Amino acid sequence: MNYKMRLKSAGAVFALTAVLIVGCSSQGASVEVESPAETKTPDKVLIDVTMTEGTNMSAAMSPDGSTLILALQGVLWSVPAGGGAATALTPAEMDSHEPAWSPDGSLIAFYTYASNGFTIWTMKPDGSELTQRTFGPSDARYPTFTPDSKSILYSADTEGGYQVWSLALDGETEPRQLTVSDETGYETPLTPYFSGFGNAVYPALSPDGSKLAFVIDGQMDALVVRDMDTQEAFSIAYTANTLGAPVWAEDGQSLYIAGLLGREGRVAQAFTDGSDAKLLVEGGDVFPFRPSVLTDGSVLYTADGKVKVIAPDADAPTNIEFTASVELDRTPYKRRTYDLTSTEATPALGVIDPTLSPDGKKAVFTAIGDLWIADLESGETKQVTDDDFIDLSPNWSPDGSAIAFVSDRGGKSDIWLMDVESGALEQLTDGARPANSPIWSPDGTRIAYLSDAMVTIFLGATVNIIDVSTGGETIVSEPIFGPSPPAWSSDGETVLVVSRLPQTNRFREGYNALFLMPVSGEGETHWVAPEGMDASLGRRQWNRPAWSSDGMIVYRYKGALYMASLSGDGELGEATLVASVGENPNWSADGSKLIYIDGADIMLYDRGTGETRTLDIKPKWHRDMPDEDYTIRAGHMLDVAAGEYVENVDILVEDGVISSIVPAGSVEQVGTLVDASDQYVIPGLIESHTHQSISQGKALGDIWFKYGITTVRETGDDPYHAVERREAADAGRRAAPRVFTAGPLNEGARVSYGVSETVGTVEEARDSMRLSTELKLDLYKSYVRQDYTVQKTVIELAHESGIPVTGHELYPAVANGVDQMEHFGATSRRGYSLKSSLTGHSYQDVVALISQSGMYVTPTLAMGRRAGPEFVQAGQEALVEIIDNGGKIVAGTDSPFVPYGASLHDELAVYSDAGVPNATVLKLATSQAAEAIGVGGQLGQIAPGYLADITILDGDPLADISNTLTVSEVMKNGEIVYSRPE
Repeated sequence: MNYKMRLKSAGAVFALTAVLIVGCSSQGASVEVESPAETKTPDKVLIDVTMTEGTNMSAAMSPDGSTLILALQGVLWSVPAGGGAATALTPAEMDSHEPAWSPDGSLIAFYTYASNGFTIWTMKPDGSELTQRTFGPSDARYPTFTPDSKSILYSADTEGGYQVWSLALDGETEPRQLTVSDETGYETPLTPYFSGFGNAVYPALSPDGSKLAFVIDGQMDALVVRDMDTQEAFSIAYTANTLGAPVWAEDGQSLYIAGLLGREGRVAQAFTDGSDAKLLVEGGDVFPFRPSVLTDGSVLYTADGKVKVIAPDADAPTNIEFTASVELDRTPYKRRTYDLTSTEATPALGVIDPTLSPDGKKAVFTAIGDLWIADLESGETKQVTDDDFIDLSPNWSPDGSAIAFVSDRGGKSDIWLMDVESGALEQLTDGARPANSPIWSPDGTRIAYLSDAMVTIFLGATVNIIDVSTGGETIVSEPIFGPSPPAWSSDGETVLVVSRLPQTNRFREGYNALFLMPVSGEGETHWVAPEGMDASLGRRQWNRPAWSSDGMIVYRYKGALYMASLSGDGELGEATLVASVGENPNWSADGSKLIYIDGADIMLYDRGTGETRTLDIKPKWHRDMPDEDYTIRAGHMLDVAAGEYVENVDILVEDGVISSIVPAGSVEQVGTLVDASDQYVIPGLIESHTHQSISQGKALGDIWFKYGITTVRETGDDPYHAVERREAADAGRRAAPRVFTAGPLNEGARVSYGVSETVGTVEEARDSMRLSTELKLDLYKSYVRQDYTVQKTVIELAHESGIPVTGHELYPAVANGVDQMEHFGATSRRGYSLKSSLTGHSYQDVVALISQSGMYVTPTLAMGRRAGPEFVQAGQEALVEIIDNGGKIVAGTDSPFVPYGASLHDELAVYSDAGVPNATVLKLATSQAAEAIGVGGQLGQIAPGYLADITILDGDPLADISNTLTVSEVMKNGEIVYSRPE
């Protein structure tokens, strides 16, 4: 039975559902609650979990001191003031936070994330009369009541970042803005990375209504107070690195506030007259949320996983104990199966950047690591490069004589030119950083391209213009966060990219829009939002907008392609639909034909007739299996399952597969002998969380192998690029680990990374899963701003397709069947995680949900070293507790935020330093990682029938985990892919 049904009567749940649907109907939103009949199917596996602590939990005591409301794992719960069993008041899919009582005790206000955004809601103390109070695309958070209980103050990013607004509950007046950006110092960010500055959050009105207090974020958060009527300049009452919502003392002369100074928790009483603040709590893992002032003058706050009360002049707080029970649906489903030895020929799915010849009769594209040219009339496809370099993003010159493309044949990714007639190659760029996405100017004299501006293009790029004849370059933009390839205006005076326009600097997400820049690098830029400033164009990175020679722009919105006229100064015409689904369009030089991709298909649109046809031009490929057999004589072979070595054995490898393991020298040698008789032989390592960049070419494969890594699990990138990597590696066209990939980051209407896709509705989720299925993606990434109602559908669809779902969030994702979770902490749409506190601690709720559910988690703890050793230590404590309680961990790093390859060994060292036995540490990067991917019967162990993915070490990793760095030789798929240089 669903836990909401268990805690409330069926009638109450039905009434709650009806209120939610009515409350959201004008916005097209609803929160689904399963019926009892749906939860009693015999084949379900339901797990009860009881939580007794809360991670980043907030709490609010009723004015009469009788009832405590907890915000625990995104659900609001009612608990008797003295503690006890908690009753759930809000559906988990609403994702509800930071409750505030009205002074008269009749209502509770809170904010939720549902239907693609944050909104303010109220309800009665028993959970009835759920009512949505704010609407529209703006995010609204942090509500509190006015002293008369008739209005709500809150913060919303409607204008000038987050500012304070007032809303009368009678609904007779529009919301009123109380602070402005000039007052708070807010500025709109344009750099790839930024942090909150100048947002007005956490408003609170004094008991007599004369003074407004709020927090302004920055390097140091500031609690400020100003007169409500005259709106004179504010005064600063208290500062700390992080502050939560304040609450006024009854006399209106001071405020209580919780936060952190450095890594030390604080609960303070701040005075409006400028006097020094009084510290009530100093130290501990204080959660930065609104305290409650109790009738006896005690202060209630949350910290260390507990609800705490500190009495006046008390030396230590007391705890209010609670229990909150939830039910998890962990029903198994049929996983997709893999035949990693099949050599059956199959059409390439990883087709990158199909580009039309000027006359529209041919197309050039990348597939399986090389360039191909297809005759669109005959359907004949010809391979035009044939090597182990990556040849990427071809673009035909306007006169048809040359093709510009990206290749790493010179040692790193640069722009190269190919003469179409002779095939002769010429290197055009040789900058300090890799180059990507070349696009010819209309007159054929210049090329616009992207240059990596940070670690990889995944993080940022500048737009550059190079003169083809002279080599002279102009950088026309500052670094942009994951931009699309550029496009040229018909007069050659303007270039545009699809870029992210943030809505606030407090949170990184924004809306994808067209960003127009003069090619001179000087002059006015323009933002153009074809579907409005509150709507996001589709995935931008590696996904070209197409600007025709007669000024028609084709852009992608909600999965469809639209066409409209666009001038260089940003004047946009009326849009018409080109294709109901499609992406990465490209015009022929005369603008008569448009080529684009739709999942497994390449499509051609004829502008004159309006007809569209599917092009049968994809090359076929097959898996490369080795011709040579081997006998590996291992002095010490790790039996991962047993956690110990088998001594002095011969590992026989035939046709890429381990055929048998026998005592050394006991049978006739098979093939070539690899003598590791004085070495340590372990399975090839699996990196379970990375974001590769295809423009790093073959060098990246060399890095992985150098560190003994033979398989990578990608958790977010352009799907076509990811599939090309998978196919090129499997086909033996490029030496690289085998790839299992999620494709894009799927979130809501607002997005962050360039590879983020807008999947904010159930309908969009269905098309997203169609794309995933057609491209045979190996998992689905449900990202930061995908709400739980959509995510629930995603989980159902993914499981029907046989693939797992992973994401950043824990609950209710884990209750709805999500398979995996990334990071112990990491980015959350709330600005704080419900998996770990700001100091890196995870409490009993998180440990229990992970351990008892059986979900796989990739902690990425080594990345936390940037926050300090205490942060890593806190993660290590949770790691050990989860493992000790039967939880499933796999090792991954989140490269390129940390170095490729080397960081996996750092991660393993963090586990070992935490006290995890080295045999278990190795299991997390081999057999358990393979099981999470779904290939546990083929990878991750050295055993008969398994693929020969083997790493040979000079040192003993069971004695010292750092010996995983002593890589001597690496075999992938039965082929030696790395031997350490002498």
